[in-house]
Amino acid sequence: MFFRYTLMLVGVFSLIVILGLMAWLHDARLRARLMADLPPAGSFIETRGATLHYLSKNTEAGKDKPVFVLIHGSSANAHDMMLALGDDLAAHGTVLSFDRPGIGRSKTKSADREMSDPRAQAREIHQAVRALGYEMPVIIGQSWGGSTALAYAQVLGEEITASIMLAPPIIPWYGPDYWANRLVTLPIIGPILSNIVLTKYGAAQMQAGSEGAAWPETAPQNYVRDAAIALILQPRAFRTNAIYAMNLKHHLEDMQKTYEHMPGTQNKLLIIHGDKDRTVNIDYNAASLLALRPDVELLELVGAGHLLHHTWKREITAEIMRFLADGKTTPGRHLRRKES
Repeated sequence: MFFRYTLMLVGVFSLIVILGLMAWLHDARLRARLMADLPPAGSFIETRGATLHYLSKNTEAGKDKPVFVLIHGSSANAHDMMLALGDDLAAHGTVLSFDRPGIGRSKTKSADREMSDPRAQAREIHQAVRALGYEMPVIIGQSWGGSTALAYAQVLGEEITASIMLAPPIIPWYGPDYWANRLVTLPIIGPILSNIVLTKYGAAQMQAGSEGAAWPETAPQNYVRDAAIALILQPRAFRTNAIYAMNLKHHLEDMQKTYEHMPGTQNKLLIIHGDKDRTVNIDYNAASLLALRPDVELLELVGAGHLLHHTWKREITAEIMRFLADGKTTPGRHLRRKES
């Protein structure tokens, strides 16, 4: 009897292992196909804490022209920001779009929790900007990247021309973390699921996710492919992104202690935010910073969702250039409507 039960247990275990290997192999093959269809990589540069991947346009622009540094949001990458704003901004200066440390094709040399601080990410990106020979960049970040743009101003305010935040989380929020982020960061279980389930599940969700972010507007045609969204389905990058997402609110809680006292940022902070954004609320976040910093300029885009850098890209570029031409903010909250 004991021998029979032992054989049964060995058989069940063997079946589980075989099914697991089949699921892993299927996920790996699907991921390889998705990665093969992505836009090509750009360039890489080493910093103290990361190997950063970046895309560039109009690098031959003169030193009298601005250098725009684009920083992407959660689950996105450098292709997303370059696709949205690269061509329009390149008409005015050099454009550099970075994969944040550990995301996309970038790597981090430190622990994910340590690099989850937007201030740490800002410092790594600034090292790269300086190593590439540029000074006084115009920082433009969307969503999580908007928090990084704010952190950039907070720790490097004297060394930037402006910080332009598109739909940025600014104030810590409350409530549970996204279930997938919690699950993928669990010991043992997380790595297993990341390698046997993530790609199959994630590939089915990318289009719906982009449409949800764009609501009530529409994501660009072929957005998922052209913005290389599938890069987030790399197990390591997905786990890093999850840790960053879960820890952001704690870093914002610390950052907000000095929002009123950020040396070198007077008249340098511009926020552009959609009034229909369901991902990051304009009143809870942007309006709260405006209350603390009356010199901040907040542009409220009527009818815009969270993917505003794509759906309002020409208007955003025009506002950025107007802001830079003025050399300072027009303080307060101002409505902007899309011309028909």
